[in-house]
Amino acid sequence: MGRVYAVASGKGGVGKTTTVANLGAALAMGGHETVVVDADLGMGNLAGVLGVDADAGPTVHDVLSGRATAAEATRDGPVGLSVLPASDDLDDFGTANPANLSTLLDSLDAETVLVDTSAGLSHDSVEPLRVADEVLLVTTAEAGALGDTAKTRDVTDRFETAVAGAVVTRVDADASDEAARTVTDRLGVPVRGTIPDDDAVKAAAEAGQPLVVAAPDAPATRAYRRLAADIVDDESLAPLAEDESDGEATETADEPKRTGFLRWLLP
Repeated sequence: MGRVYAVASGKGGVGKTTTVANLGAALAMGGHETVVVDADLGMGNLAGVLGVDADAGPTVHDVLSGRATAAEATRDGPVGLSVLPASDDLDDFGTANPANLSTLLDSLDAETVLVDTSAGLSHDSVEPLRVADEVLLVTTAEAGALGDTAKTRDVTDRFETAVAGAVVTRVDADASDEAARTVTDRLGVPVRGTIPDDDAVKAAAEAGQPLVVAAPDAPATRAYRRLAADIVDDESLAPLAEDESDGEATETADEPKRTGFLRWLLP
């Protein structure tokens, strides 16, 4: 098993699932073996965001209840991403045992594992915080979301699990620095990435595609690629420098413009 990140927040609707899906896809597209796990046992929807049919086989719920192995529940997702979907059957929620999550994660063979968690404070939402190697907090800069996420940070500290930092979502492009400062001051952790408020995010989710497929040049896509590069310390994942005046990628005068696969192949 590689590095396990629980992607968490105390408040629902701030972009945890979006972050898991798009960070995972950016890593996988860049050649990093990545598995995303939907551990939101009550309201999981990671599979739908990635265009994976959760009903086509065993799910995380089946693994946690002992009816299937993690290998049996793992599906092939877009751009080489592996996906362990959650069931949307209420009966399955009652049989899944969150205490088995550690065993599930131990059985995964990947460089990076991203665990989508549920909101709030309950057994199924805090267990990923306990068993992960690190917790990546996701929040908006809004006071209510920050207050709830601070509680998640406190629970993580009680488990003595490392906090990788925070991702700030739905950020106004002209206020990203201010939003990052607000989150750092409130949570006491570094901001690893700011994701702009971008219509492409909703459109991609509705299409069942990650941003790197649905909108490869969108501002949010570029932000998730920068986050991926930072998380695994691989600058080849980051987008090219952007000319703020026209939104187009730029090269230095002495460097030829590279397009297509050459962006990934050449430094």
